Amino acid sequence: MSKSSIVVVTYNGLEETTAPCLESVLGNTGWPDLEVVVVDNHSSDGTPGYLQELAARDPRVRCVLNGENRGFAGGNNDGLRIATGNLLVLLNSDTIVTEGWLERLLAPLKEDPSIGLAGPVSNSVGNEQKIFCRGTSPGDILEEGRRWAAMSRGDRFETERLGFFCVATRRDVIERVGPLDEGFGPGFYEDDDYCLRVRKEGYRLVCAEDVFVYHKGSGSFGKAPGETKEVRKSNVKGKEANSGVSYRARHLSDRQFELVEDCMDRWERDGPDDRLRFKIGNRLLLLKELKPRGLLKRLMFARRLSRLSGRLGVAAGSV
Repeated sequence: MSKSSIVVVTYNGLEETTAPCLESVLGNTGWPDLEVVVVDNHSSDGTPGYLQELAARDPRVRCVLNGENRGFAGGNNDGLRIATGNLLVLLNSDTIVTEGWLERLLAPLKEDPSIGLAGPVSNSVGNEQKIFCRGTSPGDILEEGRRWAAMSRGDRFETERLGFFCVATRRDVIERVGPLDEGFGPGFYEDDDYCLRVRKEGYRLVCAEDVFVYHKGSGSFGKAPGETKEVRKSNVKGKEANSGVSYRARHLSDRQFELVEDCMDRWERDGPDDRLRFKIGNRLLLLKELKPRGLLKRLMFARRLSRLSGRLGVAAGSV
């Protein structure tokens, strides 16, 4: 079995995010040949000492203590440079992983060389990897995520973008595409940029629906919503100016609609399925939270949702 390296970048948040994240990784990852490379971006809350103690206790852990905050891209590049695995995972420090997550996340990359990046589903992510969760505590959300994963064994879908709160790749992809772009402001848009670069090299991106990773969101950067928005806008404008490429993501509801429609196609083709019923219901609940702004867009959204609900009613009535 190939060696796997998990790179985690930390910046403060020791008790709130970093320690729970690393405990979940070390406790829920059964991969036999594993290293966890933790890169600390000059934390001031005791994180460096904690990491040194953790590395002394667990031989799987290696730590890099930066003398400055190198940001998301810089910290991950530092980790990738010293990682020795052929299979690589970038994991945010504000995540919690579940049992068997790594085996299922890496499976697409091992099975198909045309796949360059793979990611999980989550409670907090800005694309179609997001699923609906009612819970408010990490424990409740994790239980919902486990149920989704159990209902999605072997299910995957292709996508144009993956959130880098948790993303897996192979060393040959990194060697071909290169490191993350450190020219962005800290923590925003490096993932979209890298996804575009990977796709330009001819690789595909997939979401492994049978892997759920809890994501707190903005745990390593702690920016206020307004500041986050401004950093993102600045990063996008700068990249567009330098590359001439337009970075305009589709509205989250568009892809959610398509995923529900894909499930409906499977339902009508293969017959009723409790797993499909569950997944359709979950994504419909999420869609109801994604109403776009503007009267015309809302009307079009409502019509599409109504047609989809009617289609679901007809299919269920035929059972």
